[in-house]
Amino acid sequence: MVESNYSSPLVSVCIPMYNVSEYIEETLQKILKQSYQNIEVVIVDDHSTDDSYQKAQKFESKKVKVFKNKKKGGNAARNLAFEKSSGDYIKFMDSDDYCSETMIERQLERMLKDGTEETLIHSPLKMLEPDGRIYSLPRFIDQDFVPGIELLVAIWNQEGWNVPHCHLMHRHLIVKSGGWDETVLKNQDAEFFARVAAVADMALSVDDVFAIWRQTKKGVSTQISVKAFATVIDTFEIIIRLLLNYKDTPEMREICSKYVGVYVFTNYPLIKPLMPRINRMLTKNGIKLILPDRKALNVLRWLFGWKLSIRIIKALNL
Repeated sequence: MVESNYSSPLVSVCIPMYNVSEYIEETLQKILKQSYQNIEVVIVDDHSTDDSYQKAQKFESKKVKVFKNKKKGGNAARNLAFEKSSGDYIKFMDSDDYCSETMIERQLERMLKDGTEETLIHSPLKMLEPDGRIYSLPRFIDQDFVPGIELLVAIWNQEGWNVPHCHLMHRHLIVKSGGWDETVLKNQDAEFFARVAAVADMALSVDDVFAIWRQTKKGVSTQISVKAFATVIDTFEIIIRLLLNYKDTPEMREICSKYVGVYVFTNYPLIKPLMPRINRMLTKNGIKLILPDRKALNVLRWLFGWKLSIRIIKALNL
């Protein structure tokens, strides 16, 4: 039976699952091959309509637990997975992703050596395309940040971004952050980890391991309804408040202005109906909309090609 002790604490990998029949077996096979073995995997199926649940059930063991979501939605599934978990340390992971084989071991080593129960550990990510290509995007956030909210500042300063399984944290930090907001439809992980970073004493980097983020063209990040976009605006307002409560300076306001500007630029005209709402949010927080510099876009285009440049910009803003 998996168990926890001071030198080898239990790590729970919490996975929400929805219609990933094509990937769930590989995801579970890889997580069970982690070099650090005192782990448990807690999967919560979010009412899949394919055979994902049946495939996951085949892996059930002392280390792997599979549940059905009591409610509906990815964040509800994440909260239930956390509720069912027993580990001192938690890693959230989407059901079609995976990470390098020593990631948990290396992150836990750094946590136990330099961190506290309020520390966030983070590592780089690599993109996995449907054709099998794996590559990294430009990022400058693979460093230590004190306090942890400085990681959020760097992300909103468009220096890079993380996905859920880039992180490892003590369960205390999740409780302190308030858990996953089940009303959020889009930008879910960015909103959650913004609140985590805001209450973290440090965000420590382990940059010799990495998360793999599979590009499936499915999932929450592909939702394009006005309702989903409206949720993003709600999360932006939450994050802007966190940043301005931390440092209400002209520089921080400019960071917020540019971040929202990139989002508007890359999603217009789909979000045109929401522009009055966006303007109200900006006015309420005393910031202006700053659209991207065309020169910067041209540099990205020259370096990566137009299609990849747009993907980089969109990924920075989910």
